[in-house]
Amino acid sequence: MRNRVVLAVARLVRLSAVLAMVPVALVTSAVTASASAADGVAASTMQFPIGPVGIAAVVVGLGGLVTGLVRHHRRVAAAQPAPAPGVEQGPASG
Repeated sequence: MRNRVVLAVARLVRLSAVLAMVPVALVTSAVTASASAADGVAASTMQFPIGPVGIAAVVVGLGGLVTGLVRHHRRVAAAQPAPAPGVEQGPASG
């Protein structure tokens, strides 16, 4: 059986990598759109004020989000008692 925490961390890392690419894609598409004007003047130019510092801030923020989610998951998992081996979990009979 695989470790559920490791799988959850892998999913969070994969998600954060995808989300980190969103600002990069926005900046790249804005540069491409402004460079592809036929007559040299773009009809509609969208400027994104995200420079390298902004992209770094997004990456650091996503890293903090992932770290917080992992810490929360571990805290919740630690608070739940582990079942004893060979003992079934079911409704308590009284």
